[in-house]
Amino acid sequence: MDWGKDRELELRVRNFVSVELIGRGTPEVTARDLGELDDRQADRLHAMVNHCSQTFYRTDGIWSALAIPVAVNWHRQLHRVYIARRGSKEYLDALAAGIRQSLGAQRVLLDTHIYSAMELYLASARSLHDHLQHLIIGASRTAAPLNPMVLRSASEPPWRIVYFLGVEVIDVKAKRRLNEPGVQDALQSYLQLGVEALTSPTSSMFADGAHGHTVCHSPLYLYDAIRFGEKAWRGYRLRQMLEEISEGEHCVTLYFAVVPLSNAVDILLSGVWLAFGMRWVLYPDETMDGFLQEVEIAMTAASEQVDCRLVGLEFEEFQTVRAATAVDCCRIGGS
Repeated sequence: MDWGKDRELELRVRNFVSVELIGRGTPEVTARDLGELDDRQADRLHAMVNHCSQTFYRTDGIWSALAIPVAVNWHRQLHRVYIARRGSKEYLDALAAGIRQSLGAQRVLLDTHIYSAMELYLASARSLHDHLQHLIIGASRTAAPLNPMVLRSASEPPWRIVYFLGVEVIDVKAKRRLNEPGVQDALQSYLQLGVEALTSPTSSMFADGAHGHTVCHSPLYLYDAIRFGEKAWRGYRLRQMLEEISEGEHCVTLYFAVVPLSNAVDILLSGVWLAFGMRWVLYPDETMDGFLQEVEIAMTAASEQVDCRLVGLEFEEFQTVRAATAVDCCRIGGS
C-alpha cells in the first residue's frame, strides 16, 4: 500500500473509504483492514479515513468542511441573563465572502449556529456531508442534524471556545489552499467579522447586557480547527489564572507534573493567598518542551505585575504540594 508511488491505488482507496463513510455510514471493512496492516500502512489508512471524514469528493466539485474557532470570555450585567445559539447572518455572509476571495474558491458558506468541539469531532462523515449539502443546495437532511451548542450566562468558565462551521467548494481539479501561509495572512483582515457576528449591536445577547472579550481565530479545515481551538483554550485559561492571581500576589509558583498513564500535565499556580489549578491535555505529537514553551508564552502575555517561577515535580510530589495548599479556591479542571 505505497500510495506515494501509486496514485491510482490511492484514489481507489480514497473512493472506497468515502463510500463506506458516506454511503454505508460506517467504516466496517476499513476498520477490519486496519487490524491487518503494519503500523505504517495502518497510519496511512487512518489518515485517509480522517481526510475522507471531512473532505468529500463529488463529480461536481470538492466539498471541504472548515471551522472557525472563536474564544469568548463573556459576563452578564447584574440581574440580566444571556443565551446565544447563533451569530449574525449578515456578518457571517461577509466573512464567508472574504474567505472565498482569499481562497479563490467557487463558494464558501457558513452556518450561523455555533458548535462545540465535541459535537464537530464526533459527527459522522455521513451527518457532516448531509449538513454541508444542506448548506450548499438547501437539500433536506437525510441524516441526523448536528446539534448546535448554547452559551448561557448561568455557568461561565473563564474562557470557552465555540466554532462556526462552514464549507469550501472548489473544482474537482483545484487545490485546497486554506492551510497555505499566504492565504492565512490574507484572512486576518476579515476575522473581526467573526467577532461582530456574535457581539454586534444587533446581537440580542449583547443588547441584553452581556460584555467581555471575544477573539475570532482564522478558519482551518475541520479537524485542524478543532485541534487549534482546544490548544488555544489552554493558553487562554492559563493566562486568565495568571491575571487573576496577579491581583493579589506578587510572587507565585507554577508547579507541574505529568499525569501517570495519561497524556496530560497537571498545573498548580500557587501563591500566598490564592491558588488555581488546571489539567493541560497534550496531543500525541506534543512534547514537554512544547508544553513549557506554551507556558512561557502565556506567562509573557499575562500580567507583568507578578513574578512566576516554574517547578517540575513527580506526580506524587505534585499531589503532596496540592494537598498542602491551604487555599480553598484551588480548582483543577479537565479540558
